[in-house]
Amino acid sequence: MITFHNATDTDGRIIHIDEVTKENRAEHYYCVGCGGEMSAVLGDKREHHFRHKEAHCSWESYLHKLGKMRLKQRFDTQKEFVVKYYVEHHCDKSKGCKLEPIYRDKKCNRRELIAIDLKKLFDTCEEEVTYKGFRADLMLSSKEHPEREPIFLEISVTHDCEPEKLASGIQIIELKIADEKDVLRPLVEEDSLFGRTNPENPYDFNALPPIRFFNFKRKFETARPLERFWVAPDDNGVLRGNCTQDNLNCRNVTGNHREDSLYEVAIPSEVVVNNRKPNLYEFGMTKAVNAGIDVRHCGICDKHGRCVLNYNEEVEDKRTGGKRVVPRRIWMHQIPDNKMDKVAQASGCKNYSHNRFFVYQVLNNLRSLPYWEWKRE
Repeated sequence: MITFHNATDTDGRIIHIDEVTKENRAEHYYCVGCGGEMSAVLGDKREHHFRHKEAHCSWESYLHKLGKMRLKQRFDTQKEFVVKYYVEHHCDKSKGCKLEPIYRDKKCNRRELIAIDLKKLFDTCEEEVTYKGFRADLMLSSKEHPEREPIFLEISVTHDCEPEKLASGIQIIELKIADEKDVLRPLVEEDSLFGRTNPENPYDFNALPPIRFFNFKRKFETARPLERFWVAPDDNGVLRGNCTQDNLNCRNVTGNHREDSLYEVAIPSEVVVNNRKPNLYEFGMTKAVNAGIDVRHCGICDKHGRCVLNYNEEVEDKRTGGKRVVPRRIWMHQIPDNKMDKVAQASGCKNYSHNRFFVYQVLNNLRSLPYWEWKRE
């Protein structure tokens, strides 16, 4: 005999039989599936359950409606609505690539279970709405971004999504329900049946898993982000080293260069050497010097530690309360970079000379750092 453990109260809220006590058992309860009135059975011999007062409704209709209500309740009431499904990352250039050894378990060719919080993409969950001619059990959409394609949440008890709906291109998450506990199942895809020839619909339909993701993007071309250092002349013709993280990645690095650059170095954004992230500016400057580029900075001058400058320092005038400039003799290494343009200073200094030991030391410490180097012909 079928046992019903869920019903709705007079406010339409789902009530589990475990929430019913002898004190509130006399309240009105209704069937989730057919809407007929039910009574709470709280006997000592049988498992507690709800029972129809009159005609018995369809178990399939009951489960289908319960699944929709529980899913909508989860979306509407929880801060997060996380789904997880498998994707594949692929790179046809990974063999022999200088980046492959540093990523270990995040190989450029790998399968990965990714998690997406749909509450960050959608703010509305509607029941039984039509989109592109197809009726959704539940449809997630965004009022803030109405242009965003919605997602269907489908409940399958005995009837799976029809082929026409799957072929529509609409992203669909289908939950297979066999009993009442299945409606609480996390929306996480199993790995065992993933990997068929069609990446959007990857399942063997002779053995469908309980959680199914259709028309989701599954295959991604691996492109590791890179940070760029480049040397270019400024408006005064002074060569300067610059750093940025733009659209540079491991796939386009060989042909992606700035129009103004004379020299470039690129390193992976995520790399760590000697338990710390490399200083790209320092590395790029020393590589440029080593490549014969006459880019200067006081910090890589061999006279940096013993250089003394006439330095005009702005100080507060205690007598007037204003500011006044005081000429001082000060060690170069005591002047912060934000207080002096040390590139322009070095470029105009007749005593400047590259500190070859410093260049060697930086490059030696970072000798295991993978990088790309380019020099304009």
